[in-house]
Amino acid sequence: SKNKARLIQLTYKKDVKKDENPIVFIGKGVMFDSGGYSIKRGDFSDMKNDMTSSSIMYGLMKLIANHNLKGYYIALLPIVENMISSSATRPGDIIKSYNKKTVEITNTDAEGRLILADSLAYSEKFNPKLCIDLGTLAGANMVFLGTKAGTILGNNNKILKKILSQCEKNNEYLLEIPIWEEYISEAKSDIADLKNDSGNSGGGVMPGAFLSHFVPKNSKWVHMDIACI
Repeated sequence: SKNKARLIQLTYKKDVKKDENPIVFIGKGVMFDSGGYSIKRGDFSDMKNDMTSSSIMYGLMKLIANHNLKGYYIALLPIVENMISSSATRPGDIIKSYNKKTVEITNTDAEGRLILADSLAYSEKFNPKLCIDLGTLAGANMVFLGTKAGTILGNNNKILKKILSQCEKNNEYLLEIPIWEEYISEAKSDIADLKNDSGNSGGGVMPGAFLSHFVPKNSKWVHMDIACI
């Protein structure tokens, strides 16, 4: 895009210990998603809504501040556009992510996981005790969930169960999906460290499997996808 990418950081601290580690929220902020050279088909005039996750995380930080909550919270909002130009990323390109891992671009329409991955990697500088990322990545979920539910996965069962319990109390529908090692390994590339898309295989879980390679060391992590809501 001719509009430069930005990473917005919001920080909130109240009544915390000196050595307190933050909870980091990350929200996908694609202001318009054409799909790039893997261009979307049909009418995609609603693709300005691809920034929904970043706006939700912004609203969450505002709620925390308005309610004067105790704690240490950081929101990272990667803001970009996914457009076509003479300098746009091409299928087959290899890029270097923030944590130096190389990524083969197999689909330029799988851009959201790239900015979430860089934001997750960047969050390591804060030594977070928990990272929660939110995205509209897996449209494939609509095949089996329709438009009434999202999905959730992560690396800590206790936190996943706590979130799902709160969802049930508040009539929010999230389905937990597995992230077995076989899925994580499938994100690897033959010519780079990783590939950003695995084709039609495992469309609902592979975005999370890709992101798992960028989670800060020793951090608990939750990935939620609302692409079909």
